[in-house]
Amino acid sequence: TTFYFPGNCGSTAATAGPGAPGRGARPAGDASVGRRKSTGDAASQQRQQLRDQLIAENAELRAEADRLRDEMIRLQMRNNGVAQVPLLRPEPPSSASASATVAAPTPSAAAEKPKADSKAGSAATAATAAASNKKPGKAAGQAKDSGKPAESKKTAGKEPAAADGGLDVTRLDLRVGRIVSAEKHPDADALYVETVDVGEERPRTIVSGLAAHVPLPELQGRLAVFLLNLKPAKMRGISSEGMIMCASASGKVETLSPPPGVSPGDRVSVAGCPSPAERPPDAQLNPKKKIWEALKPHCLVDADGYAGFNGARWLVAGKGEVRAPSLKSAQIS
Repeated sequence: TTFYFPGNCGSTAATAGPGAPGRGARPAGDASVGRRKSTGDAASQQRQQLRDQLIAENAELRAEADRLRDEMIRLQMRNNGVAQVPLLRPEPPSSASASATVAAPTPSAAAEKPKADSKAGSAATAATAAASNKKPGKAAGQAKDSGKPAESKKTAGKEPAAADGGLDVTRLDLRVGRIVSAEKHPDADALYVETVDVGEERPRTIVSGLAAHVPLPELQGRLAVFLLNLKPAKMRGISSEGMIMCASASGKVETLSPPPGVSPGDRVSVAGCPSPAERPPDAQLNPKKKIWEALKPHCLVDADGYAGFNGARWLVAGKGEVRAPSLKSAQIS
C-alpha cells in the first residue's frame, strides 16, 4: 500500500511494510481460529479415548455374561433344592430281618404321623367352633349346596406323596445305551450333545453337562446307563430325551459302567425290587410330582464302587451289576 505525504519538495510516497496496518495485513481473527482448532483436536482425542474405554468395558461385560450363562447351565444340571422325602429300603431277596425292617416305618415317618393327627384334630376343632358361631339357616344352606365337607384352599386338589406312589424306584426307566457320537453343544461350552442307541427304532438325543469333567473322545462308542422316561427338555435350544447316569464326589464326575456283555436296550433293575417285566416303569415321569428328585438322594455308589438304591444294587439281569469306574461312596445323578 502506498501513502502520499505532502511536503516542501512535492508529494512523497511510502510503502507500508508487512507489519503495518493496511489491506494486506493478517486478520486479528486468525489467532482465535487456531485456538478453536486446537480445542477441537483435544475434544476429538477425548472422544476417542472414551470410545476405547466403552469398547473395553463392553468386552468385560460380555465375558461376565458368558461366565454367568455357563454357571447357570451348571446349576441346572444339579439338584434344584426340592425338599427330599425319606424312602423305604427295597426288600432283599432272602432276608427275614431285612423284611421286618422294610415293613417298619422309618423314624421320620413315625414322627410325622402324630403331627399329622394333631393337625387333623386341630382342624376338626376349628371347624366345629366355626360351625357353632354360624347361623343355623346359613350352615344348612351351605351343606345343601355342596353336599361335601369343607376343604381348605391349600389342600384342595392335592394328593399325599404316598398315594401317588412317587417313592417307588421301579418307576424309573433305566436302560443301557451306547453313545454313537458326541459333540460340543453349539451354544454352550459346558454341554455335550450325544446321539445314543438305546435299543429303539431311532437313536435318542441326550444333552449332558459333562464338558468340564469327561474328555469328548472318552464318550465316543461308550456304553452307559441312561434314565429315559424324563419329560424331554430343551437345553440351550436342543431337546434332550433322557439323562446319562453319573457318579460324582469331591468335584469328580464319571459315567456309570454297565456289566460286561450287555447290549443297548438292556433294562437296569434294583435287587430285591420287581423287575421291569414284572412292573413296567412309567411311560413318562410327571415333572410336577418330582419323582426323580425324591429318589435321587437314595441313589448312591457304595463303598465298594457299586451303584445302588438304599444299598440294593443296580443290575442287569443275568449279566451283572452296575458300578462306577473309580469313585466310591458317591452320589448318582
